[in-house]
Amino acid sequence: MRTPLLAAAALVFTATPALANDNAMIQAADDALAAAFNKGDGAAVGAMYAPDATMLPGDNKLYKGADITAFWTGATGALTNLKLTVLETERLSPTYIREISRVEYDTKGANPVHANVTAVVVYKLVNGKWMLWTDIFH
Repeated sequence: MRTPLLAAAALVFTATPALANDNAMIQAADDALAAAFNKGDGAAVGAMYAPDATMLPGDNKLYKGADITAFWTGATGALTNLKLTVLETERLSPTYIREISRVEYDTKGANPVHANVTAVVVYKLVNGKWMLWTDIFH
């Protein structure tokens, strides 16, 4: 009984410092996504999603796999000035982090509109790299 308790305590204390950096780590990932998007590189944005990812944008459609890349490629033609700001993160497990963020962008066209929405994203650790696994934004 004593050994499992010691092992659990050791895990908690060794994991804590990494948890403190989750906001910065996820903000860096969001900044990379926004930079790729703002350069018009929808394929690079799509590559930031895990192979088994699911995306649920405001159009009420479910996107998976290559459809996620196609969505972002199309969005680069309609939107600009994407900015993602982490509001909070929560470590769900050693391999999953939940993020709540603010998403801002401008529409392109004759009458541009500035949008300010929220998103919930679950990042998944895949082969040592944090990738978007579930992405919900409206």
